[in-house]
Amino acid sequence: MALYWGFRVAAFLARAAPLRAAYAAGRLGGLCAWALWRGGRRRCVRNMLRVAGGDEARARRLARRSFAAYGLYLADFLRFGALSREELRRRVVFDRWAQLEEARAGAGVLFVTMHFGNWDMGAAALADRGHRISVIADTFADPRLNELVLESRRRLGMQILPAERLGPRLLRILRGNGIVAALIDVPPPGAGVEVEFFGGTVAVHDGVARLALRSGASVVTGAVRRLGPWSDRVTGEFWRIRYEPTGDRERDVRALTQAIVGSFEGIVRAHPEQWYIFRPLWRDDIAAEAAGRA
Repeated sequence: MALYWGFRVAAFLARAAPLRAAYAAGRLGGLCAWALWRGGRRRCVRNMLRVAGGDEARARRLARRSFAAYGLYLADFLRFGALSREELRRRVVFDRWAQLEEARAGAGVLFVTMHFGNWDMGAAALADRGHRISVIADTFADPRLNELVLESRRRLGMQILPAERLGPRLLRILRGNGIVAALIDVPPPGAGVEVEFFGGTVAVHDGVARLALRSGASVVTGAVRRLGPWSDRVTGEFWRIRYEPTGDRERDVRALTQAIVGSFEGIVRAHPEQWYIFRPLWRDDIAAEAAGRA
């Protein structure tokens, strides 16, 4: 209940305040979380160590900036309910729509991204261009809070698919030439599939690759990057992942997932402060965390 009312009050204040003030409050909130959330701070620094090549001082700076940047993302998210079409078009700076359209091969598109920049704004821009976009999202335990979050995204033109209730629905969407969007940087509750990322082993969901292989859909990875530390404007970058199945399903799943995850190394290396990763991702770090709890 506290989260539900907290979200409502925060959304009201964020929409009532000028954007600059909302961003300042969001950044301050992120820095407060950095100071007070010891576990999240420790995990984020450990993740950034991979990106920073082991430089601990730089990893701490990047992690702190990531907390602050996530505060800006949350300010944007709270204001989505009042975002007009004209404002959306002003804020999304992107001129590669024709190339993105070419990626559609008649069997839909699996659009894979990370907790980076402002991914919701990218999905909203696709919907604004007339694309049918369905977003796989986790469900909050509080049904009222869940409905508030879902409604914020529906207002931007997205269809929300609960992660725990998918089944054959995804195949129908893709075979109807729709777009399905999913996040890849969330460790799976089960085994998933192990791939390499920044020189270490990570376990990620294998569902995206399995769905692509079964449906024949195009796979596009991308990220929506904020243009500056205080900017409200974003731009998109994307990469078409081309793959040729060998017929060995498990080998194909691993190879395709590796290509998907590997495609993000460049943009994370260039803009690590816009990657919001507050949970352990690498296998070694997950094991260390589990050992610490034990």
